[in-house]
Amino acid sequence: MILLEQNSNEYNNDLRAMIMAFFPGVKIVEKLDDESMPKFVFVARYEEQATSLAILDDFSDMETIEGDYLDKTTFRNKLKLASYQLLSRYSGRELPWGDLTGVRPTKIAMAELEKGKSFEDAVANYIDTYQVSEGKAKLATKVADFEKGVIASIDRENDYCLYVGIPFCPSRCLYCSFTSYPIALYEKKAAEYIETLKKEIDYISDVYKDKNLVSVYIGGGTPTSISHELLDNLLTHINSSFDMCKCREFTVEAGRPDSITGEKLMVMKKHNISRISINPQTMNDETLKVIGRAHTVEQTKEAFKLARECGFDNINMDLIAGLPGENIDSMKHTLDEIKKLSPESLTVHSLAIKRAANLKQQLGEYGDAINQDMDAMLDMVADVATELGMEPYYLYRQKNIGGNLENVGYAKKGLECLYNILIMEEITDIIAAGAGASTKVTYHKENRVERVENCKSVDDYINRFDEMLERKKKEFREG
Repeated sequence: MILLEQNSNEYNNDLRAMIMAFFPGVKIVEKLDDESMPKFVFVARYEEQATSLAILDDFSDMETIEGDYLDKTTFRNKLKLASYQLLSRYSGRELPWGDLTGVRPTKIAMAELEKGKSFEDAVANYIDTYQVSEGKAKLATKVADFEKGVIASIDRENDYCLYVGIPFCPSRCLYCSFTSYPIALYEKKAAEYIETLKKEIDYISDVYKDKNLVSVYIGGGTPTSISHELLDNLLTHINSSFDMCKCREFTVEAGRPDSITGEKLMVMKKHNISRISINPQTMNDETLKVIGRAHTVEQTKEAFKLARECGFDNINMDLIAGLPGENIDSMKHTLDEIKKLSPESLTVHSLAIKRAANLKQQLGEYGDAINQDMDAMLDMVADVATELGMEPYYLYRQKNIGGNLENVGYAKKGLECLYNILIMEEITDIIAAGAGASTKVTYHKENRVERVENCKSVDDYINRFDEMLERKKKEFREG
């Protein structure tokens, strides 16, 4: 427990994010009960001329920030850097991303490159301004440089992406916080869900009939947890509802190997799915049991081989660094097995302990087993990606991510996922259908993005469909 004392909540979120970056999973409170004893007290005293930050326990240290704290345009970055330096001295650690806590670190390099700055200048800006490590600064700038070329090919006003959510899974993973329901319990409701989903797709196709659909992404949950008949029904409807002539990619996140069958793969192939994911997360059977994945490493290999036999030549595989009980050797074994399969893209996630995940509730049981060598694991993935002929093409971060690290997508040239780039950069509309799906509507002239959330539960999505659809209609009318 850490006590945060402030005389203003103006920068509460910034300070909490920075403290959590150094002490992930630790509870931050603003008052103590009679029996509580905090690890330390972080004090922020805001004044018009200068602000003081201090850490109080057996160790005492202070930072002073000159300037009016109400002037957010200049003060916020000063505050973040001062709090970072204070916490760094206290913990005896430096963070690879320095004082950056946002989900899109690449936007800083993007802004520099758009000003005409060189690659080297953009890297130096990360290091000098935010105390980012050289390795992370180069990674972010490399990704931004690639994305800059992709974005140039997008018509921001007329291109859009479609996301379709299938919120069913064979089982719930320990770390998962997504909207997800066990298919065994919801199998009878799945058909009704798909029929409701088709109605939302009809509405979207009508509203966006004069725009260009450039990417379709079916995610979840696990889209392949539904039957091959329902999958065929859905894909048939999507292909018949939209003009697909300008669609550059059609991804189905097949995901769980235990949900993949030859029949489902052939259905996807018939409907011109160009990219699929087969996501092991780890290639260690013991870890799979711990995290609640109801499949084996052998099933992952069999699913991958079957996909190749069905003609899929653009396959992504997801991995998670820092899973409970895993270490450097575990990651090496996983990567050795991945190299044998040789996918076209590889996405690595740093374990994030999310509030809605079972792992958050069971942190006491698994906390000691969550490895702290994640940055070294990420470096190992980068090396293997290079061996496989891949380059980093998108990067993002999440709240409560272990080690204050990042998630990175690697791909062979020309096989990058356009949707992954556009969902991060928020330069064009992402229209989402399905339970728990979130639409992003961009307004370039006002430099803003508005979100329209769908009902999260399957039952609410079906029973309150008209109410939910009205949210989209309201945004499109008033936006």
